[in-house]
Parts: sequence; C-alpha cells; structure tokens
Amino acid sequence: MEEIGSVAHDAGALLLIDGTQSVPHMPVDVKEIKCDFLAFSGHKMLAPMGIGVLYGRKTLLEKMAPFLSGGGMISDVSTESITWNELPWKFEAGTPDACGGVALGGATDYNDGTKLTGAIDYLERVGMKNIHSRERELSEYAIAKLLELGEVTIYGPADSRSRCGIVSFNVTKNGEPADCHVVGGMLNAQGIAVRAGGHCSYPLMKSMNIEGTLRISFYVYNTKREIDQFAVALANIIRYKLLL
Repeated sequence: MEEIGSVAHDAGALLLIDGTQSVPHMPVDVKEIKCDFLAFSGHKMLAPMGIGVLYGRKTLLEKMAPFLSGGGMISDVSTESITWNELPWKFEAGTPDACGGVALGGATDYNDGTKLTGAIDYLERVGMKNIHSRERELSEYAIAKLLELGEVTIYGPADSRSRCGIVSFNVTKNGEPADCHVVGGMLNAQGIAVRAGGHCSYPLMKSMNIEGTLRISFYVYNTKREIDQFAVALANIIRYKLLL
C-alpha cells in the first residue's frame, strides 16, 4: 500500500483504502502507508454492527464540504450563510450512534476519570501483532487439516505468512467444485459457521471460473479445537452426505 500510495500521489490522485479486512487483524499505520483516507467497520473487531471509522487527513477534511446536513454539523447559520462546525463534528450530522461509538472506541468521563473500555481498547491491550500472529497460526493449522481431507481445493497462498485469518476453499470431486452454498448449509446444521458465495469479489470468481467459495475465518477467540470440530464435520459431509 505504501508503494501504491506513492504512485497515486505522484499522479496527483488521492488514495482511499478499505481497511475492513486489515485493521482488525494487524497493525496499520496510516502515515506509513501514505493513505489519504482509511475506512473500516466495527463489527469485525468486536464492536456492534452499524458503527465504523473513516480516517481522513486533517488538511483534506478541512477543505471538504459536508455531504450530510443536520443538527450538530454547523457552527452558525443565517438566512445568507452557513459556518461549518469544527472537525469531526462537521461531518457528523444528526443524532450520533453514541452507544456504538462507545462500544467501538471507548469513552472517558473527564469529570472523574471513569473509563469505559471499547473494542479498540481491548484489541490494543491484546496487541495487534499478537492477533496477527495468532490468526496466521490458526490458518496454517486449518490448511493442514483441509489438506488431510483430500477432496478440497484451497485458494490463495500456501504460505501462512502471506495470509491473515481467512481460508477460502471448495469441496471438489474429479476437479469440479461442489455447490458451496449446499456445503455451507450442511456445516451450519452442525454448528459450524462459515461464509459461502462470492464474498463481494464476483469478478475474481468469474476469472477463476467458479461460482463461489466457502470461507472460514478466525479471530482472537477461536481455538484449534474448533478447527478440529470443523474438520470432522466437513469430513462427514464429504464422505456420507454430499452427492457429487
């Protein structure tokens, strides 16, 4: 991303990064990667759904006009003009999701110093490097278990050092992938939560000539024992339940 950022800026362009699949899983430094904007969601890092973060370079945000209007984002208004509020309130129109914001970012009572711990506080306490290392360990373990099953195609690099906590795969027979949604439904019936489909990457799926994949993903709360349970469930599906 640092290299892409340099190329973009040399061309006079701005760089916005979707960090939803990186910020919750590894250390990310916006200054190091030279991005202008970085967005990520809260629900992938132990916060509620419906809350997220947009980082923007202060000099750019100060120049930009608000794209939403409503209470809170103005400093003064008359019949002839409007003065926008200071950052970040300039871009926060209407009633904020206060509960979601506290759950994601925490809060401090400046009167008595009381601290409410948010998801980001918790993850920083665990350590983003530790989270990234743990996820790679679980991915490596899961890939080894999938390879033992035989009738499975794994997508992506074999080296866990080039992965985060995600493994995409399909059950195959004679080189043809089984319907990922069918396999996903069978796993779900056994209490194994996986994602099935195109994963917002339909052009990639079409270029690989597949309808979609199954995806298992890990986070700080997952264990190798759960991966063992997943492997047993998938083995039973392949051997006894799936007609290929």
